Amino acid sequence: MRVISDVVRNGLGVESPIVRGIPGEDIASFRFNRRTVYILKHPDYVDHVFHGGVDRYHKSIEYEMLRAAVGLSLFTDEDESWRRHRMMINPVLAKRHLTDLFDLMVDPIERFVARYEDDPAARQPIEMTEAMTELTLDVVGSALFGRGMADLAQQIGSRVTLGLRASERAARLMLAGNPPTPLTRAAVSIIQHVPFLPPPLNQLHDVLSTIDDTVWKVIHDRQANPGRDDDLLGLLLSIRDDDGEPLPLRRVRDEACTFMLAGHETTANAMAWMWHLLAINHEARDRMLAEVDEVLGDRRPAFDDVRRLPWTTACVMEAMRLFSPAWIVPRVCVEDDEIDGHRIRKGSVVIVPVNELHHDERFWPDPEVFDPTRFLPENGRKHHRSAYLPFGGGRRVCAGQSFALIETTLITAMMSRCFTYEILPGHPIAREATMTIRPRYGMPMVARRRATAATREAVAA
Repeated sequence: MRVISDVVRNGLGVESPIVRGIPGEDIASFRFNRRTVYILKHPDYVDHVFHGGVDRYHKSIEYEMLRAAVGLSLFTDEDESWRRHRMMINPVLAKRHLTDLFDLMVDPIERFVARYEDDPAARQPIEMTEAMTELTLDVVGSALFGRGMADLAQQIGSRVTLGLRASERAARLMLAGNPPTPLTRAAVSIIQHVPFLPPPLNQLHDVLSTIDDTVWKVIHDRQANPGRDDDLLGLLLSIRDDDGEPLPLRRVRDEACTFMLAGHETTANAMAWMWHLLAINHEARDRMLAEVDEVLGDRRPAFDDVRRLPWTTACVMEAMRLFSPAWIVPRVCVEDDEIDGHRIRKGSVVIVPVNELHHDERFWPDPEVFDPTRFLPENGRKHHRSAYLPFGGGRRVCAGQSFALIETTLITAMMSRCFTYEILPGHPIAREATMTIRPRYGMPMVARRRATAATREAVAA
């Protein structure tokens, strides 16, 4: 009972025995609140869940609150419905369309950096977690809704954050109560349609209503004024299946909400940790700054520049290893299975402790060291595919992975052209593990101005 009450108050911590399993054992099982739980700590076992036996594992009950927040999307769908929609939506996030979205991503980053350049008081200090949340919402809003509409994401930004926190607390209650799935889905339906509920459920209802009103308004406006298809919403509305049928509008709404909610939260926290890591690893940072100066100078980035920033991208990927946004992946077994001689019964929960895998010295030499060389192109395939899982893995790997890596590389490069970022002396740095790993006490940092590329070239000459 003490463990359950602690989960309700604080959630599953990174150091929780429930997550870490048994030292020295790659698979361990135990009973938790009437459920059998398996912890998989070897990439081969994770491979089975994400690749070989993927059809036998579904999203666990803890995802029901996220389903309430984002609807039925690629993130929350299952089985044949998921496969059909993944085939339809995958081309939307192909490279040729990301090229079209690129300028929509650059615009809000330029505005963000310009604000700090124009107003020195705004950058002393910068609360980096909040700043990255604001910026990633802007980038996602711009890519999703197009120029002139990106402020819609900002209008609902605070509600989105409140709703995500409410979803986290509600998920803790479900983890502790372990209600049957039909009862959980009935409760979610009540949350969606009954406005007078106690906290935290009232906050979740509030965010659902706000998102619904905002996104539906944009969708209906786009239907009334067709012609724009250069943003993600336009691309979603343009999708057709083999019979020429479009995505249902409800599905367009759900995919758009997933992109906005799930995309900005994980990216913002990954970026906050990356700035922290660069601030304490000056050699890696100096190499990144030199690469940015050489590739971009002071000009506006172009799409092909991203592939010419391998060290910058590697810094982002290594930060995601040390502080993985998706630090734990729970699945429920929907059909009796076997993993390396261990029988996994239907209804059991399988936990992939991503943070543990990312810090296992068997798969990552000197795992606590920030070493971006692990992810340079020539080294990218040297690690086990299921030992690095910031975006999940297998067929259900995050469909927005390429978008997120382009976004984070762009943000890193463009924010580094004018400033470096140092940790505020004396501020405590600690992890808080909720749906993502975020800085418990925030991440205030001091921005120090760099010379422009033109000035550096003149000095060097």
